[in-house]
Amino acid sequence: MLIHTSILDIKSREVDPKTWLLYAPLSIFIVFDIRYVNLFIFLYSSITANVAIIALYFFGMMGGADVFAMILLTLGNSYISSFIFPQLTSLGLEPLLVLLISSLVITSFAIGNMIKNLPYLKEIPKGKRLTFLLSGKRIKIRDFLNSRFYFPLMDFNEKGEIEFRNKFEIEEDDAWWRQRFSEYVKTNRLSPDDYIWVTWGVPVLPFILVAYIVTLIGIPI
Repeated sequence: MLIHTSILDIKSREVDPKTWLLYAPLSIFIVFDIRYVNLFIFLYSSITANVAIIALYFFGMMGGADVFAMILLTLGNSYISSFIFPQLTSLGLEPLLVLLISSLVITSFAIGNMIKNLPYLKEIPKGKRLTFLLSGKRIKIRDFLNSRFYFPLMDFNEKGEIEFRNKFEIEEDDAWWRQRFSEYVKTNRLSPDDYIWVTWGVPVLPFILVAYIVTLIGIPI
């Protein structure tokens, strides 16, 4: 399931709801696995992980596909005996571990991105420096116009002044932004060689897949 939906997430940043219906029967495995876990720990882990990811969804930081993935993973894999050091996963902590590990992987990429952006610190507005350092990318407009899933963190307002923003909305269309900046180039408002700040629409499902694989191999404890 995670391999299939991760590929879809990478290719289009969308997973058709019908795809989740296809995998919904996997939730039946909780009937067979629930007896092997500590019920209190499993309920704490699953409720905490799913409430957290639903909250991130409502704040526009994750998509609906990520919510469906976590719910099905919770129900379909309530019990996992890792190959190495199985103490945590066999207790019922699998949902919380997957969320924590995927968050750590994403955070590690963000820190690497911050280090890469440090030379351009002075270009970034003071109130937005942390956001731009962690999630931003400095890119030429010509490269942006030939990209996919990048969203500008800057635009012109009605007065023709440049405005900056901290994030993009999940519902935004990257093609619309490319068309908008293409018009700026055509009207000579911007040059193809000008640099702008953008952010990447991160596909979260592949990170959940990586976290799941890590829990299968084992947590050293």
